[in-house]
Amino acid sequence: MADDEATIRSALEELLALRTGIEIVGGADDGKAAIDLVRAHQPDIALLDVEMPGVDGIAACKSIVEFGTKVVILTASVKASTMREAMAAGASGYVTKATPVDELTAILFKIRDGQSFVDPQLAAEMVRAPESPLSPREADVLRLVLPGTPVADIADELHLAVGTVRNYLSSAMSALGARNRHEAAKLAVERGWIEA
Repeated sequence: MADDEATIRSALEELLALRTGIEIVGGADDGKAAIDLVRAHQPDIALLDVEMPGVDGIAACKSIVEFGTKVVILTASVKASTMREAMAAGASGYVTKATPVDELTAILFKIRDGQSFVDPQLAAEMVRAPESPLSPREADVLRLVLPGTPVADIADELHLAVGTVRNYLSSAMSALGARNRHEAAKLAVERGWIEA
């Protein structure tokens, strides 16, 4: 399990550990630690929060599924864009933190047995929400525009050339009909295509 909110993580670990057939092999407070735990223990399922410091849950998911471990995102985020990102990253399940423990337990067993699960309310929202016109890399670049990061710093952060970042920004602005990169980032947040 990985969640940077230690109280929530430890309470859920204790509740799940009481369920027959579930063994918690480790807890982490960020995505990097979660990846390290999966590498060390090779669990059936990793239960990850989306928003964690450093490596977030979606980035961790991409690495964890390569070990053959299934990922369930357990989060407070109810944005369709976040769910799309998680499922595209290879998550087998997307569940809100409001899910009762007995229901979560049943979901974990279904996922262990090869099924997938998406919270029905979130699935309905995802169907209603328009598909993002942004490529994953355009979305990454716009996320970094939000706090006012200069283009050169965005390039450093994403290990890209400055010209490549400018190209991504230009194509994102065109796709969103925005006049500048800041407007494009704002529109992407408003439409639920990137997280603020």
